[in-house]
Amino acid sequence: MAEPFLIKMPQLSDTMSEGTIVSWEKAIGDFVSRGTVVATVETDKAIMDVEVFREGYLSGPLAPLGAAIAVGTPIAALVGESAAVTDTHAAAPAAAQTATPAAIEAPRGQAILMPQLSDTMAEGTLVSWEKAIGDFISRGTVVATVETDKAIMDVEVFREGYLSGPQANAGQVVPVGQPIAFLVADAKEVTQGALVPSAPVAAKATPAPFAPVPSGSVQAKTRAPAMPHGATPAPRPRKGAATPYARQLAGAHGIDINSLAAGTGPGGCITGADVAGAGGGPRVQAKRIFQVPGAGRPMDSMEKAVSQNMEYSLSMPLFRVTVHVDPARLGRAAKDLKVSLTVLLAAAAARAIERHPRVNAVYQHEDRIVERTQIDVGLAVETEGMGLVVPVLRNVVARSVDELNAQWKDLVARARLKRLKPEEYSNPTFTISNMGMLGVAQFDAIPVPGTSAIFAIASTQPHGMPVTMTADHRIVNGAEAAKFLNTFKGLIEDPAWLFAPAGPAAAARSAQTATTRAERPSSGALPADTSGYDCDVLVIGGGPGGEDCARELVDHGRRVIMVNDAPFPGGECLWRGCIPSKAWRAAADRIRDRRHDADLGVVNTAEPALDWSRLDVMRKRVLTTRGEMALKTDKGVRIDVREGFAYFDSDHSAVIVPVEGADPYERRAPQSGAPGKRVTFASAVIATGAPPFVPPIPGADGPGVLTSDTVWNLEGPPGRLVVVGAGAIGLEMAQIFIDFGCEVTVLEARDRVLPEVEVEVATQLAALLAKEARLSVVTSARVQGIEGTPGSVTVRYTLGADACLAQADYVLLATGKRPVTEPLALARAGVAADRGVITVNEHCQTSVPHIFAVGDVVGGYMLAHTAGHQGRVAAQTLLGHEAAYDERKDSGVIFTRPQAAFVGLSAEQARVQGLDPVEIKVPFSIDAKAMITGETAGFIKMVADRATRRIVGVHFLADHADTLIGSAVLMVSAGLTLEQVGSAIHPHPTQTELFGDLARRLLARLRRTARATS
Repeated sequence: MAEPFLIKMPQLSDTMSEGTIVSWEKAIGDFVSRGTVVATVETDKAIMDVEVFREGYLSGPLAPLGAAIAVGTPIAALVGESAAVTDTHAAAPAAAQTATPAAIEAPRGQAILMPQLSDTMAEGTLVSWEKAIGDFISRGTVVATVETDKAIMDVEVFREGYLSGPQANAGQVVPVGQPIAFLVADAKEVTQGALVPSAPVAAKATPAPFAPVPSGSVQAKTRAPAMPHGATPAPRPRKGAATPYARQLAGAHGIDINSLAAGTGPGGCITGADVAGAGGGPRVQAKRIFQVPGAGRPMDSMEKAVSQNMEYSLSMPLFRVTVHVDPARLGRAAKDLKVSLTVLLAAAAARAIERHPRVNAVYQHEDRIVERTQIDVGLAVETEGMGLVVPVLRNVVARSVDELNAQWKDLVARARLKRLKPEEYSNPTFTISNMGMLGVAQFDAIPVPGTSAIFAIASTQPHGMPVTMTADHRIVNGAEAAKFLNTFKGLIEDPAWLFAPAGPAAAARSAQTATTRAERPSSGALPADTSGYDCDVLVIGGGPGGEDCARELVDHGRRVIMVNDAPFPGGECLWRGCIPSKAWRAAADRIRDRRHDADLGVVNTAEPALDWSRLDVMRKRVLTTRGEMALKTDKGVRIDVREGFAYFDSDHSAVIVPVEGADPYERRAPQSGAPGKRVTFASAVIATGAPPFVPPIPGADGPGVLTSDTVWNLEGPPGRLVVVGAGAIGLEMAQIFIDFGCEVTVLEARDRVLPEVEVEVATQLAALLAKEARLSVVTSARVQGIEGTPGSVTVRYTLGADACLAQADYVLLATGKRPVTEPLALARAGVAADRGVITVNEHCQTSVPHIFAVGDVVGGYMLAHTAGHQGRVAAQTLLGHEAAYDERKDSGVIFTRPQAAFVGLSAEQARVQGLDPVEIKVPFSIDAKAMITGETAGFIKMVADRATRRIVGVHFLADHADTLIGSAVLMVSAGLTLEQVGSAIHPHPTQTELFGDLARRLLARLRRTARATS
């Protein structure tokens, strides 16, 4: 951009006249892409995001934090080059006046400008005026419709007044940002007349008669487009520099900018001429334009979009594969179900993609692959005057055929009226072009930008219906394409999958749950006859993963042996993890909460005292009671529970040996040399958990060093404690012990705490921890050694180049957990593992299809609820149902104060998944209940997909996140939309109301940005 683009204070509500700068989300000098949130501003009762819909580098003058800025006044600027960035935080300059084009004699009042209704829109054609000159216009009134690309869209006005001329005529093309009419405050000020274009229109010239041009004559080259639709600028070169236009041109035409020699610009800078091959000879095989003689007419917006997409597609290395399919049975199924054959073709293609997910991936410049799990199928439709339009059926696999058919009818009807919204015809992950309906016997199609493959379906012939797949060879190889086509062929010729019985599981699938179920056989299903084995399924491990799996299986009549290395079930979670730590946390919370009693008028409670022995008695009572209840339930549902340790001696047999000791609170080991009992099984599930990981630090095995296994043996809170590790366990224990009166130092090797949670959650929690009395958190600290005995332990660590010491009574190693699978003898069963972690697929199957593994032993989120869910996935797969664990919908709570919690994806994770995320947050400092209880620290952040408006993630820093997160889990797991959550009735006064507020605010922002994205 030649001149800086001013980022102005937006009007985020009809009543907003100014906003207060709350935070800058980007720093001066950061590169800002379209749709990026650069700042947050506070207005009325909400803190809202400021999005920018241009690209460039953030530059000063930057409005200071806390400054109240009038709507329309600049708060920062964007510049085209990093060298042009101004590093100043002075108050922003006064608002620049928007010049009215010289050719327009502007009346009094407010100009109604041509809005930018999509990122690619540069101009719009006025289709109709919905209001007449002189009509009174209220806020939110649609005054006109305009055509851009493939859609006719409304122009809304958010001011009041009388519609006045000069007015653009129907059919007139108006650039984005130019007036199309005016609003005046008084009816007497209304004027008539047509709007004069901003540049004089030359008289239409009579085309010169065509004159043949001799072959080989030198012709001037046309200007290559800088950014065909769907392209992105090439990354900056690894060495040297390139102009923005050169990067745009290279990205648009798939040219590796690093392959160019030094450019012809100043200092060797690569210019657009270098990329195009001009100025001293071509450096790459640059695009050459053939100049056609004669006078051509301008393309309309639809023709331009198609031309640019096809030009971009030329950069793909394409290949084609064809099969012939008999569609007769699918056609009969369509009639029986009273649905469109087109919809069934889309459903079959999506299910084939589900089995061959590589087809759903796409190449990303440069040398990256975006792997997408949601399958969105575009289907070409013929329209009058607009050629083929491609409405998109979203998330096809997760929806019923009836639902897809109803949506398809609506999309087709509106496509033919030119009333589709951009999100309804944009960004498919796979496309089908069915020209067989037009009688075409053979053709192939070209994948559109953003996809890797397309089907060309021709008319049925004696040897079948030709289906030709054109694919991007960078993503899909020939063998994968052949397998994919044959899977599609099988689904078309045997459509039994359409008539699978529906039930609660099918409903769960249509609601986009993480676990999907359909009553169809799976390769991991138990055989019909298991009478030759001692049990149908051997479950090794009695924690949440093993126990949930076993209960699900016996509930369906299966014979299960569950081997547990303790007297009672419960595993790590019950005996040494989640439950005992929450007993300590509850006591610590009682102490911490007394600090705020006086604010509520409750006095004389500020000095509580801890009775350690009574706390320990309560902890053990809860654990034992829960363990006894679990064992009684397991035996009552007819699980054959056996105490011991099991290891494999083949892929269908294991040996159960006794274990040392009898204390359920201690981790137990198999008895050395003890005789065992051999059992045979049809299938097995490994759920043996993972012990604490002790890093190879000198002295880490000393008597003054504790782990999450042994910390429960303390006879009382130590006076001083060093915690190594600032993950979930480390921070929970650190805060518990400071509430118990200890002085705690946390040493973390990484540069931030809680790497498993969203960045802003971790950053704000770290800032709160820094204010805690008796707590010191040191990041980027490398522990070198531990010396001493209980009561006098020294920890040596480095901080950069500095050597440091920390003194304590004990050291707690909170450095995570790692599976120990060597005792299982996995090799005898053929089960593959990578450094102790058992390798599984989304169905929790190992490398041996009838042996499964769940929970901590497979890595990933080492959480009790994750293990339980995976146990149920394994059970469902064994029962012949399709089920899968989807990490993108998992959740977790870290019980610090305030609590850090998450469900689903962060915005960064969503982008990696190929989504276009938008996010919004609300601080608890504006919540009345939080004010009452003195719990105003933290926030809730909601992440949604811009295209579908489905909520894909919710992130918390909140004192009661554990009670709030349940609602968020349902939102993400069920794939609820912002509209659904925003329209739900949340009770008042509760903090669950914030979910509805967030959803409605984000919907309002999306509507605003869809109307005006300049």
